[in-house]
Amino acid sequence: MSINQRRFWLLLSYLLLLLPFIGYGASQAMQTKVNSPIDWVSSAFPARADYDQFCQQFGNSDTVIISWPGCTIHNPDLDQFVRALRTDSDFQDDQRQWYFERVISGRELYRSLNSPQMGLTNEEVHSRLNGTFIGADGKTTCVIVSFTPAGLQKRKVLVESIRSALQEHCHLDDEQCAMAGPIIDGLEIDLASKDSLDRFVLPSTLIVLVICWLCLRSFRAALLVFGLSLLAQGITLAIIHYSGESITALLIVMPPLIQVLAVAGGIHLVNYYFDAVKDPGIAQPAVYAFQIGWLPCLLSAGTTAIGLASLLVSGLTPIRLFGGYAACGVIITTGLLLSLIPGVFSVWPLKRTAPQETDPEKPPAVKRDIWFFLTAVLKKNHMPVACVSLIAMAAAGYGISRINTSVRIETLFPEQSKILQDYHWLEDHVGSLVPIEVVLTCTPESQLTFREQLLMVWHIEKELKKTETVNRTISTMTFAPRFPRPANLSLELFQYRANEALMSMKSQFIDSGYLKEQDGNNLFRITTYVSSLNNADYNAYLELIGNKVETTIRGSDENFPPGISTQQTGIMPLVHEIQRQLMVDLFKSFLFAFLIIAVVMTIVQGGIVAGMVSMVSNVFPPLMIFGLLGWLSVSVDIGSVMTASVALGIAVDDTLHYLTFFRRRLDAGYSPVDSVLYAYRHCGKAMIQTSLICGLGLLVFAFSNFVPTSRFAWMMFGLLFTALLGDLIVLPALLLSPLGRFFALATKEDQSAEQHMPG
Repeated sequence: MSINQRRFWLLLSYLLLLLPFIGYGASQAMQTKVNSPIDWVSSAFPARADYDQFCQQFGNSDTVIISWPGCTIHNPDLDQFVRALRTDSDFQDDQRQWYFERVISGRELYRSLNSPQMGLTNEEVHSRLNGTFIGADGKTTCVIVSFTPAGLQKRKVLVESIRSALQEHCHLDDEQCAMAGPIIDGLEIDLASKDSLDRFVLPSTLIVLVICWLCLRSFRAALLVFGLSLLAQGITLAIIHYSGESITALLIVMPPLIQVLAVAGGIHLVNYYFDAVKDPGIAQPAVYAFQIGWLPCLLSAGTTAIGLASLLVSGLTPIRLFGGYAACGVIITTGLLLSLIPGVFSVWPLKRTAPQETDPEKPPAVKRDIWFFLTAVLKKNHMPVACVSLIAMAAAGYGISRINTSVRIETLFPEQSKILQDYHWLEDHVGSLVPIEVVLTCTPESQLTFREQLLMVWHIEKELKKTETVNRTISTMTFAPRFPRPANLSLELFQYRANEALMSMKSQFIDSGYLKEQDGNNLFRITTYVSSLNNADYNAYLELIGNKVETTIRGSDENFPPGISTQQTGIMPLVHEIQRQLMVDLFKSFLFAFLIIAVVMTIVQGGIVAGMVSMVSNVFPPLMIFGLLGWLSVSVDIGSVMTASVALGIAVDDTLHYLTFFRRRLDAGYSPVDSVLYAYRHCGKAMIQTSLICGLGLLVFAFSNFVPTSRFAWMMFGLLFTALLGDLIVLPALLLSPLGRFFALATKEDQSAEQHMPG
């Protein structure tokens, strides 16, 4: 047994010992925790700081809105249901701490406002609650449940308990009840993504294995490549778990990245081994495969890892985690490929019965295969191909400036899904669902009485309702009684008595959640509601509402009144601002990664022009696909944008394998045409096999009902085959153009395939 074989057995033994820990860690990493975009940024993020301050003042905005046909202000079943939410042990922890901050019943509010003490007519009560707690029919209502941070961590169990309570007290099944809100959004996204993985991961795995087998025509080789891709994914996921993290909405695209790179590198090495097996002059095919493949494998892995590690400069946690773990996974994958594939073939060599092919080191002039004819076509048409490719890339680059991103709930699920049906029903029968919060702060410096402060709230509400985007509002004034002025009472005395009466109700206003006393200041909360189903720009809504509020407070004065300040916030505007910032950071990080890879490529290729030429095929896939989406006005989500990193990784891998063999032939003194053909014959088949295996394996996820998963599959399929086009057509065309001279040292005039090609 040679020293290399002993090393292989030791490495294999260590891996077998670690396998239980790898399996456990990987499975735990896939047990996703509660993923909320709010946690993607720190409190230093301005919009997050505003929202955190609002939550400290008025409580958490993670809510569930519940209603159903028959949920009316006259239905006594609501009282039993609400009582269960407030008292049942299912909604309390072991210390009897409630998992909810507040449960608000529209029926209770209606009865409270209809009490004699409020002095309101039935029409006035309906006017105050219409569009928030009473629907357009005048009777349909809802229940709103606000979760504590502890409850948020158990949202799946609590939502199931809520459904059980509905079944017990209101005799409803899941299909009859409509639920919406941030809690339901996050839960349904988690469940849908997990369901997609559970349903399609096995078919995808089998497809990858079968196509790998068909391409390599060796079940043992296919199983080896496939097994190493699973092992690389498992080790990377285990590292995530043991470092205290778990898979998030953005990290979910990392396992496919590791699989694609593992399969790509494995296919290349296996094909190098097959070439060596066919040559009787090579005594140790496994050693030969390692010797010929280690350089392009290390170059591609190092370049990809550097590019991914550049994401660590981002100020946003998900991007940093993706960059760090993906870079670590790429390095681990390369180590496994370079050690285990040659080791396995050294201990258990394959015996191929395929006919011997011509040694690629010998002149290939007589071998007229597909690569020969493709090289001949590009030799004759390299300039048109290169020019058309560059023009198409320029046009696609402009298309990227037109790209739209979307995180709206209706873009995540198909129209017939239960969650979208619930949203439509609730908006049609109760009211708009997205709250945008306005906080009016009145300090003693304002010298306004409590009644005058409430009047300011009333004026703000009145003006906000005039805007087209705001459908309904709710505030402290919603819970205030009506004070008719007696005819025999002076205005001054009436105002004094009204102020005293309102002051006596302060505790009730505070209990409603729409007033907060803090450091001697009164903080009034005004909640405006906008639709969740139109193409909403919530940040534009915030600006519009803010301008309307300031204009109302200023009145005819140019200066803001002393002691008065306002703030606009809300959970949905915050989420959209975070995701907008994520898109910006992803673009900047990808650009930074591209620049770093470009610098590395110039060093590897030994020249700036040569390095830039090699980068064309790397940027070709994401530029073409995302540019096309921009031209077609197709909205993309964050997961789709993250596929650009996968495309960059696979493109760099194939480009470096191709260029390594092109440079080897070119440096030996052969012509660019002969070098292109030589590189084709060494790498072309492996490139096609990689794209076919990974592309079709991922395409099975396109049948998912969860739109981001389906879109991710189509994007990956398109990017993989666009990368193949870039490496097999665009890159060789550039190498055969005048730009190819920047790769050349010296050229042999004889023994070249060029003399046998037309044109």
